[in-house]
Amino acid sequence: MIPHSLILESSISSHLITILDDLHYTYERLEKLDDVLNSLKKEKFHFLIIPIDSLKESHSQEILESITYSFPNTLILLITNSENWAQTASLLKRHSAYDFLQTPLETDHVKFTMDRSFQYLNTKLKTQFIHEAENHLYRRVIEIFDWKKSLTHKENQNISADIIHQMNINLFQGSGIGTLMSVVSILLSKSKWDEKNNHYTIQKPILDLLSENYDAAKSMFDSMSISQTVIDDNELIQLMESPLKLLPIIHSEIQTLEEALKIKSQKINVSQIPNSVNHHEIRFDPAKISYALREVLLNAIKYSKDGDEIYVIFFQKENFLEVKVINPAYQNEDGTVGIPEKFESIIFEPFFRISSVVDDSYAKFEQFRFGLGLTLVKKILDQHQANVQIYNIEDNLKNDNKVDVCLTIRFPLIKKEN
Repeated sequence: MIPHSLILESSISSHLITILDDLHYTYERLEKLDDVLNSLKKEKFHFLIIPIDSLKESHSQEILESITYSFPNTLILLITNSENWAQTASLLKRHSAYDFLQTPLETDHVKFTMDRSFQYLNTKLKTQFIHEAENHLYRRVIEIFDWKKSLTHKENQNISADIIHQMNINLFQGSGIGTLMSVVSILLSKSKWDEKNNHYTIQKPILDLLSENYDAAKSMFDSMSISQTVIDDNELIQLMESPLKLLPIIHSEIQTLEEALKIKSQKINVSQIPNSVNHHEIRFDPAKISYALREVLLNAIKYSKDGDEIYVIFFQKENFLEVKVINPAYQNEDGTVGIPEKFESIIFEPFFRISSVVDDSYAKFEQFRFGLGLTLVKKILDQHQANVQIYNIEDNLKNDNKVDVCLTIRFPLIKKEN
């Protein structure tokens, strides 16, 4: 995953923009420090990058304190120089900022500082979850499950018990192997031998049930095969294509999920992609993008209710194309609504579920199972150097003070070579 930053503009931040473009890190710009809080309320950012020159006003320290209090999971990075070292040191000491970028800015130093800070932020978010959740399974996953080592190099021994637990849930709850075995048992006990014609006769309802659960079990094994393919592939996507090619893939996946949408009479509305991206490209593997988008859309379908509308909206912002999948948020088993803030990063961890209920209605549409759906979505998007986040937002479409769940994907835009 790449970091997403909110940058306060000034004369010394202009060179940073060029560096972030070269690194393909996504960002948005803001002109006034007074507007930062409103921007952080509307959108999720990993970093707030502030030039030290923008903190000369007397009230700037109050604003910084308000930001660190209200948005503790957005790290503040300062752009500074030797002339302002005393002020920089003071802000770092008071924890009003996490780290700094010193001018003249160099690409390697900017990348090192942002990557190190990003790693700290991810570790901090996981640690918060461990302390709050007090959940043995997920604590073990976070402590032992090194994503890169365990999934890419198959060093899975330490979590084998957890994988077996998840497979047990998926394989033996509802339709699938558990029911298939039961139906085979019924078939063997109820089939009748016709000695005259030298064959067995089977009642049609039993055969229909056998066929239905065979299809469910086959779908599950197909899912395992696709998941394994994604797990084993760690190469950065090299193919570059127009962002406009995302639209037909989304429409194709919606058509594939048409039956799933009918279960609760739902509808997916898709916006157009802005023409401003025409002269840009994104990393693009059609098959993997299809896997990721289907999982994202299916999650929105499963966690929405009867008659709900789901929105897929495209924006071009600065140096990236933003894809937002928005669906209504509802109360969870623990009384929280949608995606609680403490779950925003942990939701992409293997085996994590906000709800323990397994909904069998959508099983045949799923390409990723065993609690790995969003984990594999994140891995695919990492291979595209894209960023993915999921969080609650206020529903501004109907003005009824409701909350929506918003999954945001950001594809860095790369200018076409002439």
